[in-house]
Amino acid sequence: MATLARADTVTELLDLAHLLWCGPDCAGDQHCTFLHYSRSSPAPAMPRAVRSRYNKDTADLFLLMGGDGYTPQTSQAHEIEFWSLLRSAVNLLDRDTPARLHYTDWSKKSAHTASELVVHSCRDTIQWMANWCGACFADQPTALHYVAFSVVCDDLCIPPLDLVHGHFRMYDRSVAALATALDTEGWGHDGVHVLLSLVRQYILQYVEKLTSEVHDQLNLGRNIWDALVYRTHTANTFGAVIAVARLSKTGPATQTWLMDSSICDAISMDLCKSALDVYQHDHHRPTAHRTSERHRRTAYHSIYLDLIDDLVSSGAPEPLVHFGRAGFLYVQLQERYQERRTGRRMALRQSILSRLHHLFGDANPTTSHTEDAFRAAQDTPLPAHTEFSSG
Repeated sequence: MATLARADTVTELLDLAHLLWCGPDCAGDQHCTFLHYSRSSPAPAMPRAVRSRYNKDTADLFLLMGGDGYTPQTSQAHEIEFWSLLRSAVNLLDRDTPARLHYTDWSKKSAHTASELVVHSCRDTIQWMANWCGACFADQPTALHYVAFSVVCDDLCIPPLDLVHGHFRMYDRSVAALATALDTEGWGHDGVHVLLSLVRQYILQYVEKLTSEVHDQLNLGRNIWDALVYRTHTANTFGAVIAVARLSKTGPATQTWLMDSSICDAISMDLCKSALDVYQHDHHRPTAHRTSERHRRTAYHSIYLDLIDDLVSSGAPEPLVHFGRAGFLYVQLQERYQERRTGRRMALRQSILSRLHHLFGDANPTTSHTEDAFRAAQDTPLPAHTEFSSG
C-alpha cells in the first residue's frame, strides 16, 4: 500500500496499480487482465454443486430481462480496448475535477451525514456476507472490513487518492491498516489482489460518477461483454469472491472460476433487480442502448446462463457457484434494495446495531475530514450526465 500511496494523481495511481497487477511487460491492450477478461471455457470436471433450476432450458419461462430466454453462443469477447477510454477520462479528471463534487451523496436516499452512509454500507456488508457465506460470515472480521470499503464507494464519491493516502477511513480504519491486517492474517497473494481490485474499483467508480465518457462508449454496440466486465470491476465482486472463498475454505480456485463467479454475482443481482422493478431505477444499466436494448438484455442473461453452467460443469467449489447466483437471494432479502425502490432509509434494527458494534467497533464511522467534505457538498448538484449504481 505504501507504493500506491506515493501517487499524486489518479493517473499515477492507475499506473501503479496496473504495474503491481501485471508487471512491467504488460502491453496494456485487450489481453491486459487488470481491465479485461479474455475468457476461455473451463474443462469439464466432476461437479461439486447442483445445476441451477433457472438455466438455459428454463430461462424462457421467466420474465427476466424481457423474457426472451437463452441465446446460445453469445459473444464473450471484447470489442473495445478499455485502456485508451479510461486514460482519457482519468487525465481529464486530473486536470479539471471540481473539489465540490468530492463526497457527494449518490445513494438517492437523502443521507444527512457521511456517517449515515458509512453505517448503512456496513449494514449492507454484514447482510451480503451472511447471504454469501452463511454462519461463517463473521469468522474473519478483516474480510468484512474489506467488503465494507468496497460497498461504500457506490454511495459516496470518494476520491481514490483519499483512499490510498489514508484521508478516508471507516471506523478509524484506513486502507493501509486493512492491508496490514490482511498481511498479518496470511492472505498473501490474495491480499495483494483484493487490495488492487479495490483500488481499481475506486478509480472506476470515481470516473463513472464524474464523467459519462467511458460508459457512453461501452453502450454503443450490440456486444454486451465489454459493459458487463467493466460493470463487474465497478462492483468489485472479484475482491468479494476471494474473501468468500477464503472464509468458506474452498481451497485453490482458478482465475476463471473467480472471474466467472464474480460476473455471475453482478448479473444475478441485476436479473433479480429487474424482476422487482429495481433495475429500472439504475440510471446506468449495462444493457442500455437506444435501439438494441432488448438484444443486449437477452445477451446479458444468456452470458449468465453460460457462465453459471460452466461453473457447475467444471467442478467449481459450491461456495463459488452459490456466490454467482446469490443475487437472486440477497436482492429479495436486504433492506438496501427495498430502500432503493422507495428512496428512503429503513430504521436500523437492534440486532444490526449490535452486530455493527461487535464487528466494526466503537470509533466514529467517519472522520471530521469526510464529514466536512460531505457537508460542503450537500448543496452541490450532481453532474448532469447519467448517475450510476453498481449494487
